[in-house]
Amino acid sequence: MSAPPTPPPPSTPPSTDPPTPPQPRRLSEWAAVLSAVTGVVGLLFGFFGLPVVINSPTARTPAPIAQPTVSATVSQTPPASATSPSAETGTGNPVTKTDIKMPADYGIVLSDDPIELREGVGYDLTYDSFNGLQSKGRMVKLDSGQEGSLEVCRSDTRYTDIIRNSALTKGTRICVQRSDRIGLVTVKEAPQIRDESKYVTLDIIVWP
Repeated sequence: MSAPPTPPPPSTPPSTDPPTPPQPRRLSEWAAVLSAVTGVVGLLFGFFGLPVVINSPTARTPAPIAQPTVSATVSQTPPASATSPSAETGTGNPVTKTDIKMPADYGIVLSDDPIELREGVGYDLTYDSFNGLQSKGRMVKLDSGQEGSLEVCRSDTRYTDIIRNSALTKGTRICVQRSDRIGLVTVKEAPQIRDESKYVTLDIIVWP
C-alpha cells in the first residue's frame, strides 16, 4: 500500500502595505551642502574682498591695554644765600670807625655797633699776616678810581673770600657783603710789622 501524497505549502497572502520608496543617497546630500557653503564663501570673497575678511575685527589680535602712568613733579625753592645782602640793606644809618689797627688773627663783625676788634678768626673780616684779609662772607676789591658807595658794593659781583697782602696798598677799597650788612673798607696804611706786631690799618663804614 503506497503513502499518501504530501500536501503543498500554504501560499502567503499578498501584502496590502504600499511599497517603501527608495532612500536618497547620503553622498548626494553632503555634496549639495558643500556646494552651497562654497558658494556663500565665494560670494563673500567676491563682494568684500579677501583683505576685509582677514582684517575683520574678529581676526585682529587685541592690543595690550596701556597702563596709566603717574608722574610727580617736585619743585624746590633754593635757599636764600646767607651772604647775599637783602633788598632792604642800607636803609638804616651807617656805622663808621676809623684808624682800626687790626692785628693778625683778629677780626670784626659788621653787625657790631660800635665796631670792636674780636680775637680769633672766622669773622666777617679777619686779618691774617700771611694771607691778608679774609671773610666768611663775600669781598670785592674795587678798581682804582671806582666809586666807593653802597650802590657799587651792591652791584659789583667780582666775589672773593681773600685779598692778599700785596693788594692791600694805601687807598685800596674793599666791599664786604653779608646777608644783613654791607661794609666798605678803606686801607689807610698797608700791612706793617712794628714792635713784633703785624697789623693793617683800616677805616670802615657799615650800612645796616
